[in-house]
Parts: sequence; C-alpha cells; structure tokens
Amino acid sequence: MKNLFFLVVVFSLTLATAATAQTSSNYRIGIKVAPMLSFATTDVEGNATSIERDGSAMRFMLGAFIDIPFAENYFFSAGLNYASKKTQFSVVEMGNLSYLVAPVFESYDHEFLQLPLLLKLYTNEISLDTKLFVNFGVTPEVRLNSTNDELTNPSITAFKRFDLSGNFGVGIERAVGVNTNIFLTTGYSLGFLNQVKETTGLSDDISIKNNLISLELGITF
Repeated sequence: MKNLFFLVVVFSLTLATAATAQTSSNYRIGIKVAPMLSFATTDVEGNATSIERDGSAMRFMLGAFIDIPFAENYFFSAGLNYASKKTQFSVVEMGNLSYLVAPVFESYDHEFLQLPLLLKLYTNEISLDTKLFVNFGVTPEVRLNSTNDELTNPSITAFKRFDLSGNFGVGIERAVGVNTNIFLTTGYSLGFLNQVKETTGLSDDISIKNNLISLELGITF
C-alpha cells in the first residue's frame, strides 16, 4: 500500500509540473481524500442459486487530479485515485431442499487504481468566494488486489481485472486564497460491469457490481 500512496504522490507532482508549464493560470491541480460506503448489487442467471447483498462497509479513497477549463465555469477533470472496496453477500444453492440450507455469508476486500474522467460544471458565486458545482462522467478502474476474509470454500475464485463505473456528484467550493480553493463533494459511483470471473460450487452464473457513496474533501491550487 505504501507504493500506491507513493504513486499517487508522484502523479500529483507530475500534475503540478504540467500545470505550472501552462501559460494559462486557469489550469488547476488538486488532491482529495474520501471516506466511502462500499456495497454491491447482485444478480443470478437461473433458479438453482440465490444471492443477495448482505451489508456494506466503510472504505477510503486518496487521489490527485487536474482541472482543465474549456468554457467559463466548465472544466474537464482527470486524475488518479487509489480506492479500497468491499463486497459482502449471502449465497445459497437452492436445490430441492432449499428450506434446509442456510445462506452462506461471504466477504471480499478489493484495491483499485481509478482513472476518473469527469465534467465539472460550476454556478456563479452564491456568496462571497463560494460556488456550487456538479460533476459527472466515467471512471475506468484497474484491480490491484482482491482477498477474501479467510473463507474456507469461497464461491468466487477470481475477479475480473477491470471495472467501469458511472459517477455523479454535487459539491461546494470556497476560495481561501488567490489560487487556492477547498471543496466538499457528495458522490455516487455505479458499477457497470460484472466483476465475477470464476466461481466454484455454484450451479448458476452470478453477477456482482461495485457501488460507492463518497464524501470527498479536497483542495485545488
């Protein structure tokens, strides 16, 4: 994990160098951190297996980004995030004796490298040095690692390497210096792709997609 934090820091410094090299002072770089509520949506193809989401968990995200203006109050934002997620669900093989079979709880931890590509749209000032904004876009993600919580016979033996999510957020930003702003954003991330690659002991194919609700705190300069 230390290497991941180092990668994010290096990326942030690279963004700073690139932004400084621009002739326009409107290019901004920033960093952000966020606690996140991680949960999954589940589905199954067939009638022999039952799977349901079973709880959610708090996780976190650390990232760096660059905002590039293309019109007044409109920015394209690209960055690099390290994000942890958790998948929790209960699964049972139905069969003819389903009323005798208890659901089995399973839990998996994940680490992702995210590449958010967003549009960020600002209002005019609602009060002195304060603006509201919305952002939306997509986030390609690369899985770094997945582990189960010491399951003896996990249903999922392999997850897919890539994910793609849609993102929407609303926030407030306040200027605290000539070129420095702080912001707070509430965001929602909806997973588009089934993350299950290989299973064992299940009669049907199952689908699990990752979702996040985040509260981002950050600074741009």
